[in-house]
Amino acid sequence: MTRRLIVVDVLLLALIGLLAWQLRLEWRREISREQALYRYQVKPVPPPPMPALARLAPFEAGAYAGVAQNNLFTIDRNPNVIVDVEPPKPKPQPPFPVARGVMLWEGAPPTIVLSEKSGGAQKGYHPGDAVGEWKVVSIDSTYVVFGWDGKEYQKRIDELLDRAPIEMASAPAPTPVAAAPAKNNAALSTPSTDKHGPGMDVGGGYRQCNAGDDSPPGTVVDGFKKVVSASPFSGSICRWESTK
Repeated sequence: MTRRLIVVDVLLLALIGLLAWQLRLEWRREISREQALYRYQVKPVPPPPMPALARLAPFEAGAYAGVAQNNLFTIDRNPNVIVDVEPPKPKPQPPFPVARGVMLWEGAPPTIVLSEKSGGAQKGYHPGDAVGEWKVVSIDSTYVVFGWDGKEYQKRIDELLDRAPIEMASAPAPTPVAAAPAKNNAALSTPSTDKHGPGMDVGGGYRQCNAGDDSPPGTVVDGFKKVVSASPFSGSICRWESTK
């Protein structure tokens, strides 16, 4: 029994020695690999050549216009120069004609006696007639409507009345003729003179009375009869009506 134990012990010691020798071999191989790794030198590989940098374009101020345009806090952000154009001046309005009176008779177109300026020659105008730059649009007993530059202006007749002395339009003196007998012997027949007799033709078969004409109403001269009627502006209106 003792001999067997001794054999077993010897075998175990041999096995331990074999393991220890195997471990030593492995340790020496690791040391050899480690030293070989430390001694190994890697040859450096040259780096690839660097590509050439792109050439920069020269500086141009116009290329940076977007910087100013996108800046909300600069007054020159809009490159378009705005030129202030002076608006056209309105056409000056001419002065209104001055009125001497209005004649509204049944069967005859309304007539207004106007002068282009204060103290100027007077003439009778109907709707549609032009007096200077103005055009007579409509006439009634209180208002007259003028047209100018595509617009209409309503004026009271009493606002247009002219108080200046009347300058009569030049016209040849009528030829004196024998007056025709008045109907029903109600009018006197008198010859035409500078003051007595029909004045300037105002249209519609009517003539105005001359300044200083003191012939009585109903007088007939050159086929015209003198008629005087009341007026809301000057107290009375004098006119000569055709008897034909």
